[in-house]
Amino acid sequence: MKAIFITGAGRGIGLAIAQKFAATGWLVGLYDINEDVCKEHLKNPLFHNAVAGFCDVTDSSSVASALTAFTEASRGQLHVVVNNAGVLSAGDFSEMSAANINAMIAVNIGGLTTVSHLAFPYLRDTPDAVLLNLCSASSIHGIPWLGVYSASKFYVDGLTQALAIEWRDHDIHVTSLKPPPINTAMGHQLDSRHTEKMSISMQAEQVADAAFSAVIERRPHRILGRSTLAWYTINGLLPASLRSRLTRYITGA
Repeated sequence: MKAIFITGAGRGIGLAIAQKFAATGWLVGLYDINEDVCKEHLKNPLFHNAVAGFCDVTDSSSVASALTAFTEASRGQLHVVVNNAGVLSAGDFSEMSAANINAMIAVNIGGLTTVSHLAFPYLRDTPDAVLLNLCSASSIHGIPWLGVYSASKFYVDGLTQALAIEWRDHDIHVTSLKPPPINTAMGHQLDSRHTEKMSISMQAEQVADAAFSAVIERRPHRILGRSTLAWYTINGLLPASLRSRLTRYITGA
């Protein structure tokens, strides 16, 4: 039985990914800072082959303990790690609290890095392993009123590209998903100025389907949504000055 370890699996995209893989017969590890919510999900018959526990991605000892517990259940196998845990705060950068800024850096950058680093030995020792990072359409261009979150996803994009090359010789496929705003609690934390032009219509289940395809098909990365793909394509063809204009138009800035 193949095994998948998911951070931020208590709700939203993480939970949807857990449900998708559980439905196809995988051993699923649901890990989150909200351990009780994850363990409550185990009452669902869908998760009859699942493990749930606590994982604070900002604490390396917590990540190490979670990986140890899960790989004990999977007999040392770790076919897929999904770096899904993330936080988002929107608004004017100059008015954002230091706590919110530091949380995005600690979780979105530090947490993803720690999980990837500590998971490497398990992935290396498991044939055809995959590291799947949840990136974002906000890594296409810096997004106003979402600057720190957007910057954190540029980091995710860069690390994904680098590890895809570094870990290839270890038979580890490293990839990412770049979705637009998703109809989840996090997606609805966008600034009201964003949602005047950017609709929130994609569902977590659609991201989960894309995650499953990315793992099975071993694609380099996936950009989700037609409008996001169009933006990504056009943005790559434009000079810097026009990229900024395009982003201002899309975001209503």
